[in-house]
Amino acid sequence: MKIQINQINPKTLGLDYNKDLITDCLKGVNTDVLSIFPELSVSGGMLLNTSSYNDLYSNSMLVCESLIEEKRDIIFGTPIQSSEGRFNSLVMVQNGEVLALSTKKNLSQFDIGFQQGGGIELVKYNNHTLAFGFLEDLEEFAKEKIQTDVIVLCSNYLFHQSSQKELFDEMVITARTLNAPIVFCNRYGAEGGYVYGGGSFIINRKGELCGLFSGFNQESKSFETLTLKPIVQNPSSKLQNIYDALTTAIKDYFNKNGIKKAVIGLSGGIDSALVVAIAVRALGKENVIGVLMPSEYSSEHSVEDALCSAKNLEIEHYIVPIKDMFNQCSTTYNEVLPNQSFNVAEENLQSRLRMITLMWFANKFRAGVLNTTNKSEASVGYGTIYGDTSGAISILADVYKTEVWELSKYINNQ
Repeated sequence: MKIQINQINPKTLGLDYNKDLITDCLKGVNTDVLSIFPELSVSGGMLLNTSSYNDLYSNSMLVCESLIEEKRDIIFGTPIQSSEGRFNSLVMVQNGEVLALSTKKNLSQFDIGFQQGGGIELVKYNNHTLAFGFLEDLEEFAKEKIQTDVIVLCSNYLFHQSSQKELFDEMVITARTLNAPIVFCNRYGAEGGYVYGGGSFIINRKGELCGLFSGFNQESKSFETLTLKPIVQNPSSKLQNIYDALTTAIKDYFNKNGIKKAVIGLSGGIDSALVVAIAVRALGKENVIGVLMPSEYSSEHSVEDALCSAKNLEIEHYIVPIKDMFNQCSTTYNEVLPNQSFNVAEENLQSRLRMITLMWFANKFRAGVLNTTNKSEASVGYGTIYGDTSGAISILADVYKTEVWELSKYINNQ
């Protein structure tokens, strides 16, 4: 059986964009090849509550009809509404005819608004028995030990540091148990605060790796399931995966929301230095703006370090001292509450004045502010509400301080 695995990055509710993404992958592919796409490839994967989108199902059906008219052999993911309910579905098409549907049975936390479906579907395709469905339904299907020539799994599997190895180890056992090759087609990209892991792969019936996709790129690869040859391919390192995931998170957030430039407060510390380096990789140095906002309490070396970071990365940068703003605010507030001692109110005021400044730059440049708080700080409440915890996206929100240091050293050594 000839197949093509397509690892793509669809947009949530970007139906026309997603249709073009799918049809572009079909160009130049022979008609006897089964092209496979990820879960919810028509509608995008971060729907959260399908009942809140009035036209989602009717508009998705229009895209489905257009894809069916391509008269290609294809499996794609889409939300479907029928008399029985609303389902997270996979549609299998052969030469312009719908051959079968698989509806997700074991729903995840992201399947709000969908009803429970029937699970993995068995179908006869070109003299082969093919099982296709969702990753979440594989465990239940495997218990039935049904004989099949190949298993196709489509997914929106999220990224975490050890996710691909854990998943791959499970698939190896399943392939050997069922004596069938397994095709895993995952999406990549970021939306709604989540990063999708990509890393699509195919393994033979012995559980040997025969094809592996990168974590964070669009790729299409073709295989013949009857002649799968094992390969030796080392996965990316933990730090490279984190670096790529954070880069993808920034790139997708800005691109999918139509924002071109990023504004970052440069303190001279390691967190802001790391964030600005990742932002330059994701958006290009011409689209990153650094702002230094020293106060009377800022050390000289912190300003020097921040300037060094900006100059090394060749980004546009500005220095906006906040001393006068701070003094003016303090004078105004002291008129309301005179004779008050310096405490947390004044300490937090500095952070909030910096955020006001960053938002001013963001509005001027039609940009988004990148937050620089790491997970260690957030987990113990070390930050200022409406101050350094604010921003369009908190890129280090799931990165511990130890990992900030490790990743910074890793990037410097490249």
